[in-house]
Amino acid sequence: MKKLRWLYFVVAALMGLCLLVGCTSKEPETFTVTYYDGDSVLKTESVQAGGKATLWTPEKEGYTFEGWWATPGFTHEFKFDEVVINADTSVFSQWASASQSVDTRVYYIVGAGTSPILSASNWGKVFNDTTRMTKAEDKNQYTYTLDLYVGDLFQFALNESWHNQRGVGYLDKLTLADGTEAFSGASTIGDNSAFRLNIKCEYAGNYTFTLTTHPDDDTYETSNASYTEDNKECFNINPLDSISWVRNGDVSAEVEVATDYFIKGAGITDWKDMYNSATKMVNNDGVYTLSVYLKEGEEFMFTSQNTIGSEITTGTEYIRASNLDDAGKALIDQTASYNMIAKASGTYSFTYTAKTKVLSATLDSAAVPADTDYYIDGTFADGVADWSGYCFNEAFKLTQVGTTDVYEIKNVSLKADSQLIIQAFKAGSTERGEWGTEGYNGLGSYNYTYLYNGGEAFSAVGDGNNNIKVLAAGKYDISFNSYAKIITITQHIDAADTLDIYLKGTNINNWSHGFSNQWRMTLSEDQTKYEITFTVSDGAAVEFCFEKHPKGETTGYGTYVGAAAMGTSGEANDLFKPASGSNFTCSVGGTYKVVYDIATEKVDFYAVN
Repeated sequence: MKKLRWLYFVVAALMGLCLLVGCTSKEPETFTVTYYDGDSVLKTESVQAGGKATLWTPEKEGYTFEGWWATPGFTHEFKFDEVVINADTSVFSQWASASQSVDTRVYYIVGAGTSPILSASNWGKVFNDTTRMTKAEDKNQYTYTLDLYVGDLFQFALNESWHNQRGVGYLDKLTLADGTEAFSGASTIGDNSAFRLNIKCEYAGNYTFTLTTHPDDDTYETSNASYTEDNKECFNINPLDSISWVRNGDVSAEVEVATDYFIKGAGITDWKDMYNSATKMVNNDGVYTLSVYLKEGEEFMFTSQNTIGSEITTGTEYIRASNLDDAGKALIDQTASYNMIAKASGTYSFTYTAKTKVLSATLDSAAVPADTDYYIDGTFADGVADWSGYCFNEAFKLTQVGTTDVYEIKNVSLKADSQLIIQAFKAGSTERGEWGTEGYNGLGSYNYTYLYNGGEAFSAVGDGNNNIKVLAAGKYDISFNSYAKIITITQHIDAADTLDIYLKGTNINNWSHGFSNQWRMTLSEDQTKYEITFTVSDGAAVEFCFEKHPKGETTGYGTYVGAAAMGTSGEANDLFKPASGSNFTCSVGGTYKVVYDIATEKVDFYAVN
């Protein structure tokens, strides 16, 4: 009885306390789920914490509802039965046009690797019946069947301009039914750029791919910093498109592949693929070595080249900072993309063991290039003794451009079917000296393998002779980058208003050769300069160069104009000087006027207020 009385008083006391301070029950927390069609809100819903959003099917005239996604780029499906709402949430509706036009485009497979088809494609050098997808007659579906080997890289596109790329982001799956990884991409499928990433084969076999397109629903990644109206098809995306695939069985035959590795970098090759003895690692039973002089801050990596039978093609393997051993990491930094950066100037000796995929490096900071004189040599001039009358002749000596690594000689007459190379000698030499003695002054020679883009005017002599052969007689400007070991030969043009000069680069026009008037410099009224004004967006670093073409020319590559042509008059010049490499760079937002002086061939930059 006493216990009950005690309990009564406790309950009464608690009730009194509630009356004094007010006892209330806590309301459940709620969050808002917003259903979008593009930027338009279709509806909102309040969902209690820990609850799930309501799956519903909207309607829109002329369209078929395709589903809900967690991202506006339709990269992740929103799974209503799995997602627990614990924060404000947005879901995005995807629609397809109710009727689709007949897709008249022609898609090709492009890539590189061990596969004979991809080896021949060599990243789009071949667009013909062997690489063309087969279009179904009654629907927008394209198919292609081929053997693939581990490491092969590829995607599908319309043409050599890489329009309408369809890469790993379009694959409907990455694994076989048993979970075996068949394909992967360069990174996770998490943004629109994934639609353009290469597909990498992880499991060899014979595969059939089916690309289904929705041409009436194509969109463009206009937010990309390199997007322009001229190159918009490079940024064509369509999340409704898809690539399905089946593995038909094993490959028809094993393929023997010999792989070589070449250095490639911002300054050392201007990011060009240069395959020659200065860039090639020497293979000794699977151990590859190369000694090369690198400047402090040089960004570089090693690319590969495959030999399959008699065919030579671009490889798919790269040697990057992730391959470095601890000793190498002490000498070399890395970028976010695992390119390597030389910490100091000097001669680096690299050793790469293919079996372990480990790269080691040593540095001799005292080993630097000797002062050098360069001459053009050969059989190209009338009245000059072949191969003996050119070197140590001032008329054929290249002149250094300022304090840069570029040496040049202009307005050289070259005869058709003649040959030439560039010879290097110790600076100040007046004779070759005797081979094999301390008195020998030769430092090397450079042939067609060092020529970038010979075009239709030049070729190698052939039959093992890599001298440069002149196919089209004319007057030419010849330059040699002594650091990159790159020869450039272009048609000589010396009259005002006979040029078209185009600006091209990253975050400008995606290095397009579109010959657009938007990026063409205009001739000044006094016909002494070419000018263009353009804007650098805040936070969007640009890298670019100029190309000179004969007036009216709308194909091919022109004469390169890069950082070696930087003038001394522009008050904004310092904003465009690269830390490394030979292109101009700028990361300071603003509007700038660029002036190319015809007489001096120098480029100056001015800020426009």
